[in-house]
Amino acid sequence: MMLRPLLLAPLALSLAACEEGGLFERDRATAVAVREGDGETRPKARPGSTEPAEDAREAAATETSAAVQPDASGRLGTTLASLGDVAESGQWLRTPLVSNRASGRVRDVETGATAQVDLIPIPGEPGAGSRMSLSAFQALGIPITSVAEIEVFVN
Repeated sequence: MMLRPLLLAPLALSLAACEEGGLFERDRATAVAVREGDGETRPKARPGSTEPAEDAREAAATETSAAVQPDASGRLGTTLASLGDVAESGQWLRTPLVSNRASGRVRDVETGATAQVDLIPIPGEPGAGSRMSLSAFQALGIPITSVAEIEVFVN
């Protein structure tokens, strides 16, 4: 007889969680924001914050003026590239080696294969890593699970 209330307690708790607002009445959807364009989920700005969360990435990219100056051949430098957003089409490289969008090319250090890409600035030091599109990985013949060492050139 004592066993019945113990068996019904988990059922009651799980049904309570199905109620609008759930057990703890915290709406997680209001805690994050999805920015248009990059599809990444980020925390929303706190109430009373002076800097909106959506503008933080662009502001950091603009403030980072540590972009490298190309040499005579247009070479910006070497970076380690991982796979970027696979939902974003085109051949591109998001890298701290540039401060403005530019047309360029990348060369796989290991194989010598090259591909034309759009160079897109991101915040960070020039030695920081980069993110490359799925299409560019395929054009270079690099496995998408690897981190590739590539040379970056501006056209």
